[in-house]
Amino acid sequence: MYLSTVVAVAATAGVATAHPFSRLFSRAVPSFPAGSTWDILLNKGDFKGDIDTISGDTIGAIDIDLFDTPKETIAKLKATMNVICYFSAGSKEDWRPDVGDFKDGDFGQGLDGWPGEFWVNVKSDNVRAIMKKRIELAAANGCSAIDPDNTDGLNNNQDGFGYDKAAYVDYIKFLASTAAVHNLAIGLKNSIELIPDVVDVIQFAVNEQCHQYSECDKYKPFTDANKAVFNIEYGGNSCDQPAGVKLSTLIKPEDQGLNTLGGACEGQGQTTPPKQDPQPSQVAPGTKPVPSSTQAPTPPKPTVSAPVASPPTAKPTGVTTTKPGKPTPTGTDKDDEGDDQDEKGDDNDDEDSEEDDDDDNNKKNTQKPRPSGGFWNRPGRKTQPITNEE
Repeated sequence: MYLSTVVAVAATAGVATAHPFSRLFSRAVPSFPAGSTWDILLNKGDFKGDIDTISGDTIGAIDIDLFDTPKETIAKLKATMNVICYFSAGSKEDWRPDVGDFKDGDFGQGLDGWPGEFWVNVKSDNVRAIMKKRIELAAANGCSAIDPDNTDGLNNNQDGFGYDKAAYVDYIKFLASTAAVHNLAIGLKNSIELIPDVVDVIQFAVNEQCHQYSECDKYKPFTDANKAVFNIEYGGNSCDQPAGVKLSTLIKPEDQGLNTLGGACEGQGQTTPPKQDPQPSQVAPGTKPVPSSTQAPTPPKPTVSAPVASPPTAKPTGVTTTKPGKPTPTGTDKDDEGDDQDEKGDDNDDEDSEEDDDDDNNKKNTQKPRPSGGFWNRPGRKTQPITNEE
């Protein structure tokens, strides 16, 4: 439906007078229902090879970098799925093509651990003009939605501006309204303390490590509104969901590279029936993440990264799971040594049990607070933008 038609319909219904634009454009914004499937590929690796394996039959959305992904690739992906385009809305990155647009006063303290990156001033009109251009670029390139990162400069005053919460809520609402004008959905990246104030204008959430920091329950407002919560856990196998929260969790490599596909937790975010494996795995069902390459379909179909019906036969590529405890000693088959070995085994079992209990208690008592600054490796920093050249 063209804009003129939408305006005419809205005016007839009496909507245009009360809400001149916000509701008009939001009607064309893509939705991301709770439990939607997804994957994310920001740092390139074998970007073209990986992108070619993505199938709209198995995932509903892919999160890729706005600047590093060619328009032609976005168009190909969008033919079968929603394309979420990532950019940093809360920081100035010195490797981005529009870095020269920032002026003095537009940015403050550097992001801890990220050389060349500085928190932006969310009240700056020039910063907002830059972000408006990025959103327009996302629309022009055919993106379905945007994933604006680093909108949590409020935490511990890490941006150095000392603004109150209202300034960051206003900034998110500015990004959301600008996206809606261009028929783009928008996600909330981390920024958990802002959820109650912005959930009504956001279509989905992207979270990193809510399991690790015991924050997953705070996403209940998204589930209540039937909006997706796209969760990433780096390493481990945390696929559980708190009561009242529906997560779409990916287990990604512990190094946070985000340069490989796959790792969806089994049974989470499944919106289409999975293809049946002709030779189901014999591994007992569980909640381990499903790797992208362990259930290879019959050639020439490519391997896909979404959850499959049968349980995984191996861990996802590059994923580091929790370390196992010490192996339990067992007795030998020799009659003259069996009793002694069994007694030693029992003693060691008791010691291992005590050590495991101590480890669990230590983990609970040394829960780390969520660190300031970014989490994943920023895309585009170490490599040149990809091209469509073979």
